Amino acid sequence: MNVGIVLAGGIGSRFGGDISKQYRLINGKEVIWYALNALKQSENIDKIVVVAKNEHIQRLGKQYDVICIEGGESRNGSLKNALDYIHSGFNCEKVIILEAARPMITKEIIDDYIGKLNDYDAVITGQHIVDSLGCFKTHSANRNDFYLIQAPEAFNFKMLYDNFSSDSLLTATNQQLPPDSKLFINFEFVNNNKITYHADLAYCEALMKNE
Repeated sequence: MNVGIVLAGGIGSRFGGDISKQYRLINGKEVIWYALNALKQSENIDKIVVVAKNEHIQRLGKQYDVICIEGGESRNGSLKNALDYIHSGFNCEKVIILEAARPMITKEIIDDYIGKLNDYDAVITGQHIVDSLGCFKTHSANRNDFYLIQAPEAFNFKMLYDNFSSDSLLTATNQQLPPDSKLFINFEFVNNNKITYHADLAYCEALMKNE
């Protein structure tokens, strides 16, 4: 069994306002709808688990017909809740983690990541750094030595579950795996925009209309 996790527990402090960014509208649909729709379209996903704040659980579960559980105090805490839920209820082989605030995801990307787990322990989304890179601890930094890590992330479930700790300060999930784990970094998902500020809604909407 393969399970898709959607992390939707963030409050969006930088976005501001009374409505969390994952529940704002893009082309008339909630931002979270895009992640859920991509997972539902994938033939490789058997179950979907949404992690959200308690006040949204009942609505999300009913409206989108998904399993919805309460999140933790942090991203890692919310992910641990999802992993524990899956471990206790399903015989899960592969898991893919999406963020509700990243609406550009597609079923093709999900299928690609799940398929690559036949040869790798983890598949993550990477972005090359194109600006100059500064460092507080050294005078200079070579941007070619670094890359950005984003969701979606996909994992062999057992390896992730056996090595993941919600107490870790690492925000890149794959960095909790053993150093010798087999990692694939996808640098081809270039428009993997995250809704962080109000302008991001209009930007993603324009990208979708131009596809």
